[in-house]
Amino acid sequence: RIDDKSQTERLASICYRRTMGNPLFLFQFIKTLEDERLLVFNFGLLKWKWDESIIESETASTDNVVYLLQRKMKKCSQESQMFLQCAACLGASFTLETINMIWQHQQREINADSLSTRHSTEELIMEMVEENYLEVEAHKDDKCRWVHDSVQEVAMSLIKEEDHDSFRRSIGEIWYQELGEENLEPSLFEVTNLLNAIRTGVTNIDFARLNLKAAEKARDVAAFDRSIHYASSGISMLPSNKWDSCPELTVKLYSLAAEAESFLGHHAKMESYCREVLSQESISILEKKDVYLTKLNSLTYAEMRFEDAIGLFLTILADL
Repeated sequence: RIDDKSQTERLASICYRRTMGNPLFLFQFIKTLEDERLLVFNFGLLKWKWDESIIESETASTDNVVYLLQRKMKKCSQESQMFLQCAACLGASFTLETINMIWQHQQREINADSLSTRHSTEELIMEMVEENYLEVEAHKDDKCRWVHDSVQEVAMSLIKEEDHDSFRRSIGEIWYQELGEENLEPSLFEVTNLLNAIRTGVTNIDFARLNLKAAEKARDVAAFDRSIHYASSGISMLPSNKWDSCPELTVKLYSLAAEAESFLGHHAKMESYCREVLSQESISILEKKDVYLTKLNSLTYAEMRFEDAIGLFLTILADL
């Protein structure tokens, strides 16, 4: 059919139902219709041609454009899909230097015969920009960002579910190894999140130390829930003999976890972390000071148990 007002309105209705009026989704939806030749420009009549019944049928399997976007991504070359997966792990925005570093490492891991062609990072970035997946930030030619968080989520969904955590962990390890712990500050949360993708059965003091840094940074901006997450992740990565092999790191993680739990009013969890530290006879009372301060602040300001606070304070003085 050739476009007229009534038919255009019916097409508009389909587009709205599928995208809920989101401008980005609308753009992607229209582009998908054109790519799949459900919407065709008639050069003889200089008008668009479509059949809304076919469009309705072909797009009925989804209530929004996310499914169509995923289907479109899966039609990309294997190389482009792998690139999208890597980029999706780097956060809402990332530098060209970072994606180039990660992609070059990934290319070395890919069997040379598995890809028919190999493109440079710049070429792949340009492809993703043209497909409206990524955009180069204004006045920051060295930085890219996803045009919408849903696009990043769809790119992430390209990773096989059973490989999801291990893939993210591998990207985090590349990032960590290539930059070194001393250069991770600008990307501390992103790298730590990736390394934390797998925690069960993992013992790694270096990664535990990185979680401590992330927990401290989160606490400093009052993100106490994230601070707890990083501190508990760090604790889970410590060895079973942690109080003997790395007491300084261990007491810092437990003390920080207790402090963050206290700020959120989780007194039972705070007490659990405090008891673990205070029960250790191998560390001095001065090394336990942060836990004592957390308990005193909780008793005084949160629970209003002033006599108990005074009693604890006197006990500390007696032990000095």
